[in-house]
Amino acid sequence: MKISEMFPRKYATGEDLQGKTLMLTIVGVKAEKMSPQPGSPPVDKYVLFFQEAKKGIVLNRTLAEQIAAIHGPETDDWIGKRITIYPLPMTVAGKHRVAIRARAANGGEKTPPPSMQEETEEEAEE
Repeated sequence: MKISEMFPRKYATGEDLQGKTLMLTIVGVKAEKMSPQPGSPPVDKYVLFFQEAKKGIVLNRTLAEQIAAIHGPETDDWIGKRITIYPLPMTVAGKHRVAIRARAANGGEKTPPPSMQEETEEEAEE
């Protein structure tokens, strides 16, 4: 069993894309409280949600700027717009990671992989 199956995440990560490119419709951007490190106070982070997926993606500056370059800087204007997201392998602090990046909607899978469709236990109980 994969660790990702044992400990499902609330938000989608680059690994959840399973190497696929997806074309998704934005339904909202919402601030959610998250602790950047265990024991630290929660801060607002912004999460991007899609019509086709249950899990949202935590926005970082790079991803937000890529979407702004496509649909403008006002996040309210992103609602109903389509983007293509894709995985980008990289090394951060010596660890292999897969980032999520965006470009203009130009194809890709229409249905996200199961890992973006599954609710975590935490979500299912709410």
